[in-house]
Amino acid sequence: MFEIKSVQTKEEQEKICGLCGINYDAECMAYAAFENNNLLGVSQFRILGEYAVIYDLANTAGVDDTAVLVIIGKATLNFIDLCGIKDAIIKQLNKNLPDLLGFKQDKHDVWRVNLEGYFDSPCCKHLQE
Repeated sequence: MFEIKSVQTKEEQEKICGLCGINYDAECMAYAAFENNNLLGVSQFRILGEYAVIYDLANTAGVDDTAVLVIIGKATLNFIDLCGIKDAIIKQLNKNLPDLLGFKQDKHDVWRVNLEGYFDSPCCKHLQE
């Protein structure tokens, strides 16, 4: 079983980002996934007023686990939702993560999701719309 934790310091965030092969962004917040204290992946994101942006969802070097990335993504979206932000975009376009998290492309090719009811409805309802 693995757990998702908020990254508490910028030093820790920088180290985790390096282990996941992504650029550290001091302006971002981060969540990380661990199993038995082994790092599995990271999410970097920002809240920008009325919306949030997920910049990175990445596994640790040597790990290729889409399920971990989806769960980190959902934990990130849950935090964003609990902050009262209902609109999010995702910049991470590798794999099929935007689709798996319920993001849809708008007319400007930006991947967006509205979090109104995202966590209130039966499992995966937002994916069926």
